[in-house]
Amino acid sequence: MKSIRQSLVRQITTLITFILFIVLLFLDISVDTYVDKQFDESLEQKGKSLANLISYKDNSLQLSMLTDVMAEFSRTENGEYFQIWSNNDLLKYSSTLSQTPEFNFNRTELLLGEQVIAQSNLPDGESGRVFLFKFIPVTDDNHTEVQAPISLVFARSNATLERILILIDIVFLLTAIGTAFFVRYLVNKIVSKGLKPIALLNKQIREIDINNELDQFIIDYPPSEIKTIIDELNQFLIENRALLKNEKRLTSDIAHELKTPITELMSVSEIAIKYPENEEVIENYKDDVLSISTRMKNIVESLLLLNKVNTEQFHLTMIDIDLSDKVLCILERLAITTPNLEQRINTNIADNIIITNDVFSLEAILTNLIHNAVYYSPEESKVSIELDIINKQPALKISNITLQNITIADIDNMFEPLWQKDQARTSETHFGLGLAIVRKLAERANIKISVKLDKDNVITFSVLF
Repeated sequence: MKSIRQSLVRQITTLITFILFIVLLFLDISVDTYVDKQFDESLEQKGKSLANLISYKDNSLQLSMLTDVMAEFSRTENGEYFQIWSNNDLLKYSSTLSQTPEFNFNRTELLLGEQVIAQSNLPDGESGRVFLFKFIPVTDDNHTEVQAPISLVFARSNATLERILILIDIVFLLTAIGTAFFVRYLVNKIVSKGLKPIALLNKQIREIDINNELDQFIIDYPPSEIKTIIDELNQFLIENRALLKNEKRLTSDIAHELKTPITELMSVSEIAIKYPENEEVIENYKDDVLSISTRMKNIVESLLLLNKVNTEQFHLTMIDIDLSDKVLCILERLAITTPNLEQRINTNIADNIIITNDVFSLEAILTNLIHNAVYYSPEESKVSIELDIINKQPALKISNITLQNITIADIDNMFEPLWQKDQARTSETHFGLGLAIVRKLAERANIKISVKLDKDNVITFSVLF
């Protein structure tokens, strides 16, 4: 598994080391060039100084050299060499060339006044550099003939120069290696310090208690990027704790909803066993068992439907639907099972409102909302159903007076599974799952549902298609 810290250290170290290597390489080449140039300039200066000591006096070539200058042409170690040529005739040479006076220093023909510095081997076998210079020496006043130009060959060992250049290269190489290790150490420290909040956050993630509502992610003075992650994690904790709390409540409510009919079933069974000869008890027992079984069946079917809607196995089939006709058909179907429904419903439905949606989802949503409006309102009250086009969008409004005093908090809770305002009220068809199913179906079918509560306890469900 890749490590962010190691990846950052490696990449940053490589980049900085590469830049420093280029800089050090440039400095190394610059220093080498400078030292090499200084050597050539020194060689040229010494050669021209030697040329200035050469002159013609009384028609003969003279070389005036001081004792300390002559010593440099006498030593055997790091010795210096010179030759004076005229028309391929060797006129003078240094004492260091006493064994090989005509040693070839790669002498070439030059133009008058021309000078050249070239690489050459020396008599002692070492490598060196040679300064070649063609000129006419100065003459005294008595000299009347024009003398031929002479060629000066001045050579010097560059072994010391090469050792210096090698030493400079080694110094720069060691500096580059040391810098690379230092940069890696420094980058490692900086990256580790920068990633410290992530390490602390990782530790808190391992130790966080999701069941403790007071436990949350806290890091002092986090970077802005880490703060965003911390805020998202804390929000994630809040949402998951709410989901966990809701799951616990749902589990408890399911157990309660199933426990009640089971208890009733046991009670009526015990009475029937106790009074087997009582015809009224036996007759009621059959109806009670059927009623209790129907309620349990409806609860289980609704729970299965709620679970199915939340899975990918639930597919929508979008077709064109006459919404106006669909609302009227649902009212006709509910009128069969709901007494006095036609007298309790006020409708204002526009004709020929066509939408594209899933038939099953649409019928389930409309049936639940209309049935709830009738069931949870006083028997003498009216339920208003309006369907029209609002802002070029089909809109359905279902309004009714509530039996209980509904609050704003109740509006948020009524879409939760198995929530009921009056927990004591039982029914074969109403047990707090209808609106939960409605919300899930609406989300899948892209239908927007909103709830508004008036001060007169009139609740209005608005459905936008």
